[in-house]
Amino acid sequence: MELTINAAGDEQGLKEFYNWLRDDADVARSATISSAGSSDSGHLGPFEVICMSIGSLTGLANLGIAWGNFLHSRKETPPFTITIESTLNAEQRAMLRNLDLPLAHPEDVE
Repeated sequence: MELTINAAGDEQGLKEFYNWLRDDADVARSATISSAGSSDSGHLGPFEVICMSIGSLTGLANLGIAWGNFLHSRKETPPFTITIESTLNAEQRAMLRNLDLPLAHPEDVE
C-alpha cells in the first residue's frame, strides 16, 4: 500500500511526524518511509509530504499506533491528510476503518 501524508503547509509538524515515524522501530521495520517536496511551479519544495510504502496489515496497524501516540504528544492536532495512492483489498479497507487516521478520502475505505 502506497500512502502520502500532507500537512497543509505545516512543514515543522510534518518534519516532527516524519522523525517520529522513523524513530518508531515497529513502523521502520514494517514500512519504507521517505520525504519529498512538491514539484509545483517548477521547483522542488523543501519538505511537503511523507511517502510511505506499507506491505502488511501489521505495518498499517503500526502506522495507526504511531499516529495515536504522536497525537497524544502534541497540544493541537496537526492539519495532516493521508492519501492512499494504491488500490485497497478487503483486509486493508477493514483495517483502515478501525484506525483513526486523517484520510483524505475516507469514503474510499467504506
